Amino acid sequence: MKQVRNKSNYLIGWNIKRLRKQSKLTQSNLGDQLGVTFQQIQKIEKGINRVFAHQLLHLCKENQWDINEFMALESSIEAHNS
Repeated sequence: MKQVRNKSNYLIGWNIKRLRKQSKLTQSNLGDQLGVTFQQIQKIEKGINRVFAHQLLHLCKENQWDINEFMALESSIEAHNS
């Protein structure tokens, strides 16, 4: 069965991947921070699985990421597509 990606989930996952790589972290590192497997992180980054708000806040706090980057990214992509 093919899994369908939601646009917002995809954008959030893409941004998590970008910030993870920028922070020189592995998918296993993020999985350990959230108590999930690296396979779950793979699916989150691809937009297949969604990340819950509390998980996103935890990642931002743990890795000193700015939560506002997630909103800014979606706004800039929407403006570009208009």
